[in-house]
Amino acid sequence: MAAKSKSKPATSGKPAVKKERPAPPAPTNTFQPDFWNRHWLPALLMPVMAYALYFIGMKYGYVLDDEMVYWKNEYVQKGLSGIGQIFSTDSFMGYFKEQKFLLEGGRYRPLSLATFAMEVEFFGPDKPAAGHFFNILLYGLTGMLLYRILLGLFPVKEGGQWYFSLPFLATVFYMLHPLHVECVANIKGRDEILAVLGSLGALWAALKYYDTKAWWYLAISGVSLLLGMFAKENAITFVAVIPLTIWFFTPVNFRRALVSALPLLAAALVFMWARYEALGYMMESDKGIDASTDIMNNPFYGMGRDERLATIFLTLAWYVKLLFVPHPLTIDYYPYHVPKVSWSDWRALIGVVGYAAMGIWALWKFKKGNLLAYAILFYIATLSIVSNLFVSVGTFMNERFLYMPSIAFCLVLGWFFAEKMPQWIKGKPNTLYPIGAILVAAIIGLYVYRVITRIPDWQTGFTLNKAAVEVSEGSARSHCFYVTGLYQEKYVNEKDQQVQKQLVDEMEYHIKRSLEINPNYGAALIMKFNVAAARFQIDRQLDKFFHEAEYIIEKIPYNTTFRNNLDAYLKYLDGSNADKYMAFCYRVGYEYFWKKKNDSQAAFYFLEFALNRGYEDIRTLESIAEISEATGAKEQAKEFRDRANAQK
Repeated sequence: MAAKSKSKPATSGKPAVKKERPAPPAPTNTFQPDFWNRHWLPALLMPVMAYALYFIGMKYGYVLDDEMVYWKNEYVQKGLSGIGQIFSTDSFMGYFKEQKFLLEGGRYRPLSLATFAMEVEFFGPDKPAAGHFFNILLYGLTGMLLYRILLGLFPVKEGGQWYFSLPFLATVFYMLHPLHVECVANIKGRDEILAVLGSLGALWAALKYYDTKAWWYLAISGVSLLLGMFAKENAITFVAVIPLTIWFFTPVNFRRALVSALPLLAAALVFMWARYEALGYMMESDKGIDASTDIMNNPFYGMGRDERLATIFLTLAWYVKLLFVPHPLTIDYYPYHVPKVSWSDWRALIGVVGYAAMGIWALWKFKKGNLLAYAILFYIATLSIVSNLFVSVGTFMNERFLYMPSIAFCLVLGWFFAEKMPQWIKGKPNTLYPIGAILVAAIIGLYVYRVITRIPDWQTGFTLNKAAVEVSEGSARSHCFYVTGLYQEKYVNEKDQQVQKQLVDEMEYHIKRSLEINPNYGAALIMKFNVAAARFQIDRQLDKFFHEAEYIIEKIPYNTTFRNNLDAYLKYLDGSNADKYMAFCYRVGYEYFWKKKNDSQAAFYFLEFALNRGYEDIRTLESIAEISEATGAKEQAKEFRDRANAQK
């Protein structure tokens, strides 16, 4: 119309005024100025829900990997002065004091450790309440940010109610999902929380760039994602998720959506450079993984390619089941709570067929606005990095690995109840209706119940392992950790002999079960020795105790923890039956370490225990003479041979 008006003379004699076109609407309304005025209540409900559910956890202590990343991590305990070392080394360096290649790709997650160091600086050491408080706070902020983003992408339709809208329901389902208990209740889980918070922050900034055309929001997007990657590597998947989100749910075309990927790619390059500088390698050290033959760190060890893939797709199917039915829950998906399977197992087939079907359907329906296709691609992309398909994560699966992918599931759940189901019953989207309200209330009620019954399991390491062994009966780790808890928290402090006997009986059952599952499990073998010592305190059967010790020696002869325990107990047993004592030392020192292992140093060490029993044992003296001569100590060989002859 403007062009036509220019071709005609002005009737008033005044020059024609060009009509200005109104500015095109912003792609989203996420950033409307009155957001807080209109949506303060649902936004604030997110941290309120977080604290209402998880506040009890603030009374709990450190558990599981908190030891490695927090209270026994030297760099963290330095406070602010340790942050430089945190960002320049493997995340486990402050615990082990040396570079260990326990897991493929190493672990470089400095951001959460840096926040722990700040807590130590400002609140002092050994303050787990501070760690739990900030985990809950960050979880609540994640909910607020997720709600704001979803509200911009899926605004409440006219006549609809915010409390029955897709953004609100999806975020509530996310905040209440029981699979998130591990990330929030375990202080170490902050790496997952910060990774999602940084990733969502990057998405928020990218959307704001398209609304405002202000380039610095692209820079903010890159920095936010970089922080997310410094928290945990899986944030890198948002390099693909963010442009995908912008293309699916805004008027921006595909080429313009790719602009958002530029700062994200730059952030990924910076992260990979920092990671390489800190670890000295990218994904695999030329020194290899220290524990590559230990199925506790490499659960796929010994599996063929087909068996490995079948087992992985079984776990991928298991993840979907947990999203829909988050029960039972456990911290232990180690061998062999998750069983080794082949392609003849129907569960593996369901996994591969199900994921293939989801992927093909999502690509077939790949078009703007298709929420289900987007959710599938989001879920597959964010789960892929922890799926074991591309890099081993050190365990078959974990509930915390669904913390990021579960956003897609909750998005679909919110869409179903807020928009799809009302259409089926001829209602209006985003309106409250009886069937939907009942179903949503039921799901929320079940979620809340499962969360509040799960959180107390995280009170101590013992309560957590007790809960795990009840669910993960097939896991060598769960049985071993439960015995460790029984021994350290119950047995050593128990004075009643009858109760001690009951505890030893229980420990023997579980340690036996652990070693049935994994006969070479080092931690279980160490505990087997401790339990054998506890049994000896009850029945005083020295032969039985020495038999158990010899079995363990043959399994883990050079395990430092076991050797220290054995040495301490040999000193403790110094006043026991001399003949049995010396016979044991002879078998271990001469027959095992010398004859089988050709280790003269260890042989001398145990034979010396025998000599310290107070009299000259001919067999021991002759053994020392033989080993001395074989190792070139001629004078020592002569001395001990003369001493042996003097006893004949």
